[in-house]
Amino acid sequence: MQDLNKLRELANDITVLYVEDNDLAREKTCELFKRIFKEVYTASNGQDGLALYMKHKFDLVITDIVMAKLNGLEMIISIKQVYKSQRVIFLSSYSDINFLTQAIELGVDGFIFKPIDRDKLFDVLHKILMQIKYTRENKQYKTNLEDLVNQRTKQLKEKNIILLKTLEEVKKANYLKEEMKIAQSVQQNFLPKEIPNNNKMEVATHFEAAQFVGGDYYDFFFSSDGAINIVIADVSGHGLGPAINMSSFRGICRAVLSTSSYFQEQVEHINNMVCSDAKNNSFFITAFFIKFYEKQNRITYIGAGHNDILYFNSKKNSLENLSSVSIPLGIFETSKYQVTEKHISKNDFMVLYTDGLSEAINEKGEMYGLDRLIRTIKQNTHTSASELLNCITLSLKNFIQEKEKNDDTTILISKFL
Repeated sequence: MQDLNKLRELANDITVLYVEDNDLAREKTCELFKRIFKEVYTASNGQDGLALYMKHKFDLVITDIVMAKLNGLEMIISIKQVYKSQRVIFLSSYSDINFLTQAIELGVDGFIFKPIDRDKLFDVLHKILMQIKYTRENKQYKTNLEDLVNQRTKQLKEKNIILLKTLEEVKKANYLKEEMKIAQSVQQNFLPKEIPNNNKMEVATHFEAAQFVGGDYYDFFFSSDGAINIVIADVSGHGLGPAINMSSFRGICRAVLSTSSYFQEQVEHINNMVCSDAKNNSFFITAFFIKFYEKQNRITYIGAGHNDILYFNSKKNSLENLSSVSIPLGIFETSKYQVTEKHISKNDFMVLYTDGLSEAINEKGEMYGLDRLIRTIKQNTHTSASELLNCITLSLKNFIQEKEKNDDTTILISKFL
């Protein structure tokens, strides 16, 4: 759960339009919003909400879907004709589930089911407010698409067709849960079933989406120079939207990182392509790209705003941080990404993870945290990759107990033999 004071700080100068046709729900929820935002405008239907929007530009629109006069989807369609990048959160009951696919296609930033879970609402607000803040601080965000977006591979197009067919199935479904299982199966098929054959690396992985599908991604595959690519990434948000973005990102990575280009050029190429997609959907991606050269006993890596790699140095018997020094993907086109090289030794290992692990919350509202993860690793430095992974996941399970996860969780351990 996000801290209320932290949300207030982020929302200091953010204006909000809240549209809800149920008077009691509107009054109750508005009281919660006013604890966070200084300026909250309300409307009782989409028509009045649209009229208010035309008079005032709002940083964030939060709206119900099913309403008289003009429903929430129709209102947002009209708003996005005026301001394409408008930040939007939909609030909806399960009876409105047929509108979910249309909401996703509109590029909304969050979807909260009623009755509203305060923790989930705060988490969604925190991520959107962070995105608004980041956009404001970087006003020189470039708008021109580059020719690279037209060079998408045939493989990437085929992957997107699969997801579009999945969305068509969602539209026809009677129950969201059954259709989400289909999407979950598609995403699971995107994750690697085994790593490329080699004699010097043992790998163990764990992936768990907060919902049926998620925005985390990991992968292993060969480059043309014989290196093994190791990738871990986290698309902002979680749910169907980030899952679609993740599948597109996977196709880009596999197409670009397998080429003979220099490593830095490959990642900069990937960033430019992600920027092209992010212009339409307002997302970003944190990632670590690693190339393992088995014969030379070395790795090279590029960090793009992702959590540090926890690297165990067997010769020094110490745990080191391999830091990410570059900004996330999808923020600025033509950004530069720095390559770092590291020589490895037998029994060294590295632990890569997404923030769903370190930021997991238990029933007391306590965060799992980096310190707890480091302690678990240090207690099991002489185990196999699989045994270490089991220790970490058991530690996490014992910590959160029955608490529902609010973010996707991915752990990737590579031990050098």
